[in-house]
Amino acid sequence: MLLRSELLSSAGFSHAFPTRDTPDAALLDALGGGPVVQVKQVHGARAVLASEAMGAEGDALVSRAAGGLPAGVRVADCVPVLVGNTRTGDVAAIHAGWRGVVAGVVGEGVRLLGGGSEGELVAAIGPCIGPCCFEVGREVGVQIGHVTREVGDKAFVDLRAAVRAQLATLGVMRVDDVPGCTKHQPELFHSFRRDGADSGRMLAAIAPRS
Repeated sequence: MLLRSELLSSAGFSHAFPTRDTPDAALLDALGGGPVVQVKQVHGARAVLASEAMGAEGDALVSRAAGGLPAGVRVADCVPVLVGNTRTGDVAAIHAGWRGVVAGVVGEGVRLLGGGSEGELVAAIGPCIGPCCFEVGREVGVQIGHVTREVGDKAFVDLRAAVRAQLATLGVMRVDDVPGCTKHQPELFHSFRRDGADSGRMLAAIAPRS
């Protein structure tokens, strides 16, 4: 199954958040064919241009409309963020785990993408581990913010809300949520928190708009 954002679709961006059993061919068809550019993800804050992605490490990938290929990130609990610039047609795919959120990966991806006047950027936050399941140490919760409850020395954090707040700070106000908790819904999603080293990954991707 391919999950989509109504906001990105209405803005003309081909994209998808696949569920766990979606064939790669279905994703490629949804993006108009051709390969999906990726980088080696390291839970940091580096943003990379798709044209310079070969062999690169990073957690945000920007693809320009002029001859650019779809950009994608692989996730299994971390937050996939897809962003489109409605003026230029450029796009960004961002992998935002808690370390990346704290390090500022959302901001780095949006800055490399470029915005311009208010309202030019549209974004979608895809399925990720929800506040029902994302348990961290209290000190980590303080770093991330958006703690929903505390149990002893543990905190439950809303990563999706943390990403949305960072987007708002960057002036990205048109944001869509594609729902789903990766840990809580094993029939739909891979989850590293649930399955450990046996977990697969889901490739969320977006294609530039000409």
